Amino acid sequence: MDSFKVVLEGPAPWGFRLQGGKDFNVPLSISRLTPGGKAAQAGVAVGDWVLSIDGENAGSLTHIEAQNKIRACGERLSLGLSRAQPVQSKPQKVQTPDKQPLRPLVPDASKQRLMENTEDWRPRPGTGQSRSFRILAHLTGTEFMQDPDEEHLKKSSQVPRTEAPAPASSTPQETWPGPTAPSPTSRPPWAVDPAFAERYAPDKTSTVLTRHSQPATPTPLQSRTSIVQAAAGGVPGGGSNNGKTPVCHQCHKVIRGRYLVALGHAYHPEEFVCSQCGKVLEEGGFFEEKGAIFCPPCYDVRYAPSCAKCKKKITGEIMHALKMTWHVHCFTCAACKMPIRNRAFYMEEGVPYCERDYEKMFGTKCHGCDFKIDAGDRFLEALGFSWHDTCFVCAICQINLEGKTFYSKKDRPLCKSHAFSHV
Repeated sequence: MDSFKVVLEGPAPWGFRLQGGKDFNVPLSISRLTPGGKAAQAGVAVGDWVLSIDGENAGSLTHIEAQNKIRACGERLSLGLSRAQPVQSKPQKVQTPDKQPLRPLVPDASKQRLMENTEDWRPRPGTGQSRSFRILAHLTGTEFMQDPDEEHLKKSSQVPRTEAPAPASSTPQETWPGPTAPSPTSRPPWAVDPAFAERYAPDKTSTVLTRHSQPATPTPLQSRTSIVQAAAGGVPGGGSNNGKTPVCHQCHKVIRGRYLVALGHAYHPEEFVCSQCGKVLEEGGFFEEKGAIFCPPCYDVRYAPSCAKCKKKITGEIMHALKMTWHVHCFTCAACKMPIRNRAFYMEEGVPYCERDYEKMFGTKCHGCDFKIDAGDRFLEALGFSWHDTCFVCAICQINLEGKTFYSKKDRPLCKSHAFSHV
């Protein structure tokens, strides 16, 4: 625990905010710093304990007494601080879930903080389903879990192959490698919850990630290399020759030679084709939808969603925001025109803004401490300015004036007792 002393030259603002106090049974500490402010330039860090203020022990001070003590230091503020950890080069910005504010910051605007994520629409090699939309919720959760579709793949992708005894004089046939078992993956930190949109705060618009909806049971993405059979007398799904001859599910003829096994049926390799374009399905895999088989390009064109802005099909990376689907390059900040992607954004007059541009154009600061009024902060408006509820105090005695009668002199509030005092 390192103790040190910092001297800040006035006048205010000093560039920091306090938390704790004797009345909270928590030691006084620095809760926030103004970037580039006096405290930050002097080496003060968020989390530093305040041991003394202007030479007076801070351990016996309540929160309001500590504030008044700091305000009383006009041109010079001396702080005794204690630090448990080394100062980081930059304070980490922690995004916490927004709680519903008591009142909107901008009365005529629908300020909504949204989180979005992107997801690759291209078929992943070895993934375990024909794509299906799933609503992902609990934006504030931290639960990770194994994708059930991956477990389904591990069981269903192991297609047995049969080998018929070949004559001794025949040439050894090529061994086809089986599919590589997919490595376990983790979902993002959200849990599946179809009722999320109804439970979400009414003054915010949710952003969710989904996959294309499939009414049929998802079928694993098959690889031709894993299901080509090298024998003429084997049976689909069987490991030995039991005397039965495979019959092609497409032409209903007996198969002599190599054949495919897919979806529980045997096929001639040249007759296992896409239902839409007629292309022979190669090693790239296929998708099954309502009994029909599609190659990945045809499946994307037929079942991929449309972009809410350009109305074109989305076959690559896809983004879900405002209960609609978008190309990543179509959902951009209205000010800087950059794709918002995984960042937080706000809605103002029906258009999205990235966090940086929104704060620059529409941000509200407290007139008392010069800090931004965040969503969820208690605040009030008086004298033509916005104030944190704890910052609206008498300029003389520092008594809190929220909900009380006050007077004004030089845009500074005064209590009833100091209404005629010089400011």
